[in-house]
Amino acid sequence: MTTDTRAPGARALTLFAQVAGRVRFEVNLTALALWRGFTSFYDSSNLTFASSIAYYALLSLFPFFLIVFSILGSVVSDSVGQDAVLQFVFKYFPRQFDFVNQQLQQMHRSSVPLGIAGSILMTWAAMGFFGAISNAVNYAWGVDKQPSYLKHKLIALLMLITASLLLLAALALLSATSVVGASWFAGVVNRTPALLVLRGVALQWAPTVLFIVVVGLIFYFVPNANVRFRDVWVGAVMTGLLWRGALKGFSWYMKDLSRLSVHGSIAAVVAFLIWIYVSAVILLYGAELTAAYARLRRRRPEDMPAAPAPRTEV
Repeated sequence: MTTDTRAPGARALTLFAQVAGRVRFEVNLTALALWRGFTSFYDSSNLTFASSIAYYALLSLFPFFLIVFSILGSVVSDSVGQDAVLQFVFKYFPRQFDFVNQQLQQMHRSSVPLGIAGSILMTWAAMGFFGAISNAVNYAWGVDKQPSYLKHKLIALLMLITASLLLLAALALLSATSVVGASWFAGVVNRTPALLVLRGVALQWAPTVLFIVVVGLIFYFVPNANVRFRDVWVGAVMTGLLWRGALKGFSWYMKDLSRLSVHGSIAAVVAFLIWIYVSAVILLYGAELTAAYARLRRRRPEDMPAAPAPRTEV
């Protein structure tokens, strides 16, 4: 066993050089993956898949929330918690989509029992959206062997269950926040400017962080390929940041809907579809970026699906 006889300063410089080299390697790798992900996205049918996701979102959104409201009705007795979940969900949409909020509020107030047959039908309808995401992500990874029909539907069902559990977790988090806000800790926070700033930043970035986590889980579990956990987070973080920028930009563009009011609610529906389409484009670019990053990181073709051949438009 050998001992390092160098001076502490020399060891520190060596460690710093190693860390700097590692950071430089990761930055170069990420930049190359960004470019390769863009070229793969441009040369593929991802825009068609994004349109499919937007279409299924329009068909699956309300069945999904019917299921969620049915679950919340058996878990939460008052409407305050359910309204809090709705407000949390709409942090992922531009503020101008009032028509969706109004429809969901009406569904929430109606509280129509679904029954067994209705629950099955609503679940099947809501699974279409998640199935479209699964197909698109597998395509972005260039997976040759698609999952079987049963496995495909099972993945969509698991994604649906996970989304419902995330909303329940959001309800628990919002409830805990309300309790903390009404306790002695609120006084401590209000008297400490640094804690006030930290709380504001945490509340502002909470939807983005949750979005990054969800995207990372999609990139890890959905592809029918050998995916390592460390391969997905660069793509997930970049996807989350791009999505947040798109949300800000789209909200700014849509801040004045008066020019669209002549078209009535149809214009709002079109705007909703455009936003889902933009989000899907960002998600699929993130999938292409993640696949490119994983291939570059491993640089062993046997560990990954082969790089997809030039893909024709659907």
